[in-house]
Amino acid sequence: MDKIIIIIDEYLFDVTSYADKHPGGKRILKKFHLKDSTEEFNKIKGHGDGYILGLLEELCIGSMYDEKNKKYFE
Repeated sequence: MDKIIIIIDEYLFDVTSYADKHPGGKRILKKFHLKDSTEEFNKIKGHGDGYILGLLEELCIGSMYDEKNKKYFE
């Protein structure tokens, strides 16, 4: 399976391992691969729950900025 990386609040999340379990389906995650999904993520009721925030913490692979504050992705 190809990696699925999404961006929320300028952080990168590797959601590949979670894609098959995602209640909205893998397709929506693929749609936001390497794109900022912050606005869409925040629209969904329940995404502020402790479980989801904990899951995001586990899936976080870092900031979309390097140590010199340059974006990795445009």
